[in-house]
Amino acid sequence: MGDMKRHAALIFAVSLILVAGAATPKSLKVLMIGNSFSICVQKQMPQVAQAMGLELGLASLYIGGCSLERHWQNVVAATNADFKPYLYTRYINGVEQPKGKANIPDALASDSWDVVTLQQGSHFSWQPETYRPFVADLVKTIKKICPRAEIVVQETWSYTPWDKRFAKWGIDQNQMYAKLHRAYYDVASSFGFRVIPMGTAVQLYRARLPVVYTENSFGGDAVGSAKFIQGADGKWSPKGDVFHLGFRGEYLQALVWTAKLFGVDVSECPYSPAEISTAEATCLRKCAQAAVDGEQPPPAYGGTYHEDK
Repeated sequence: MGDMKRHAALIFAVSLILVAGAATPKSLKVLMIGNSFSICVQKQMPQVAQAMGLELGLASLYIGGCSLERHWQNVVAATNADFKPYLYTRYINGVEQPKGKANIPDALASDSWDVVTLQQGSHFSWQPETYRPFVADLVKTIKKICPRAEIVVQETWSYTPWDKRFAKWGIDQNQMYAKLHRAYYDVASSFGFRVIPMGTAVQLYRARLPVVYTENSFGGDAVGSAKFIQGADGKWSPKGDVFHLGFRGEYLQALVWTAKLFGVDVSECPYSPAEISTAEATCLRKCAQAAVDGEQPPPAYGGTYHEDK
């Protein structure tokens, strides 16, 4: 019995040491290999991180709509040093740095990154067969150039119901979320990567608000920024963006990334954009933290839970 007690005490002591060693970082250098669903996090995350007392270097390699396959093709093409297809932008502690052009290998080698993020092009995100073998190829490149960097996957989000591609694909908004959620978590778990649950946060927000779409509004959704125009027939249609984040979504994304990467509780973040009401900001902060804490949306709002590794 004494041996059992000593064994239990040893396990407890080791656990304390491990917890103490896993302190949340106060400073991070993050490089995003992405597209329009990643570069938008630069709009609010620098302000959120600053308000939380964190040091953030946030850089983006951007090509609109870029898929994992195209990212890999760009790595292969970068054997030509003049091949620089990405817009490279960076914020250091809230200060925007000069923009430039870059390729993936040069950007990876340009600094000692703590985190490198990957994501699928949103239009392919719900199709699991589009992730492979390109994730594995990109991972090899990242690990070769930045062996100490953690690779993290951002789960993207489902579109608003007005996106005409749903009819072509034969799915709806909730089915898109369910499929992309499974695809992201399956590929991430196969590599042991953490996931930034942005798609889940959007679904939680849609359920909690709740978002109620009408014929001429997004119902307060975090996604979409189009204006609705009424035609001569009396019917309304959106003119503009129906699948990128709106200003609420950009704040939500900044909160989710900060909570996940820094391991901090953003539910009491002191910063929110001026155009967001106090009540909306509170809801967005709670949704962000809930998603990072593992809460899943109701079944009516999408997919099944996959344990984050």
